[in-house]
Amino acid sequence: MIAIRGDHQTAEEREVKRFKLIIAASFVVAVVAAMVTQSFAYPPFLAKARKFGAKDCTFCHVAPEGGAPWNTRGQWLIKEKERRGADAVDVEWLAEYKEGGAQDSKPADTKPPEDKKPVDTTAKVKVDPKVYDAYIGQYETPFGTLTISKEGDKLYGQPDGDSKEELVPDSETDFTVTNVGVKVKFVKDDTGKVTHLTLDVQGQEVKAKKIK
Repeated sequence: MIAIRGDHQTAEEREVKRFKLIIAASFVVAVVAAMVTQSFAYPPFLAKARKFGAKDCTFCHVAPEGGAPWNTRGQWLIKEKERRGADAVDVEWLAEYKEGGAQDSKPADTKPPEDKKPVDTTAKVKVDPKVYDAYIGQYETPFGTLTISKEGDKLYGQPDGDSKEELVPDSETDFTVTNVGVKVKFVKDDTGKVTHLTLDVQGQEVKAKKIK
């Protein structure tokens, strides 16, 4: 007599199926984890640094999420920015970086000191400091919390573990962080309440929701 199995599975078949599901689930988790890790990397700098061997933010930072403190390579970039009198760090300078070698032997390809112009932190427009009160608070960015504060008649932004930088007004809602070349725009809803801000980093826009 022939046994009719129908939809019934043997214990061995069920075990094989369970094993396949575990492998598939593990693969999905690995892919999602990789995507999350990449999303928290500082997008424009990491993208440019990949050609120099960067895989994540630890290429220049100590912590995987970036920010201070910096490793030897990151410290070199900061010193190079000061040496060149540049407004912001340029990842392309890494082409001149030598691992474990003397970094100060090559002169910077810049204009003589007398030709350098200081960074212009003068506000382009006059904004009533009372407007800043609505912007004060904390904003959630892909690379940590950004705290916006007001001191006197000036507005400042400070990422977690990093230095405080002035936001120079271009209008009542648009600002520039001159030291790093970042554009900041505060966005309000129909009632006039600030809901979030956007960061324009070298053409790449990042949205940060106001959380406090």
